Amino acid sequence: MTSERWNKLDIKEQLSNVDGEVRRMVRARNNYRKGVAREDYTESYLNKIKELIRLTCLDPKNARRKDELLAEENEIGRWLNGEVDDDYILRYWAQYTDAIS
Repeated sequence: MTSERWNKLDIKEQLSNVDGEVRRMVRARNNYRKGVAREDYTESYLNKIKELIRLTCLDPKNARRKDELLAEENEIGRWLNGEVDDDYILRYWAQYTDAIS
């Protein structure tokens, strides 16, 4: 996605898109661990999430939220390290999708 197109979304929509990628990442890892999928696509989704968060940070209207956005990225790291479970990370990111519903 181009930054021009991304910047047209408000922050709730941007983070709701990140939420979708987080959900896909959790599902991909679980499918791999259960043997449903032959490959683990967690890293691929993680890269997409980092890119979307980077675009969100670079969006001029979000300049004052950069620290908050980076902290949210750290929550994903906590999930990857096993510090928080799937339910936690899914609830954490769902707040953004819920906000625009």
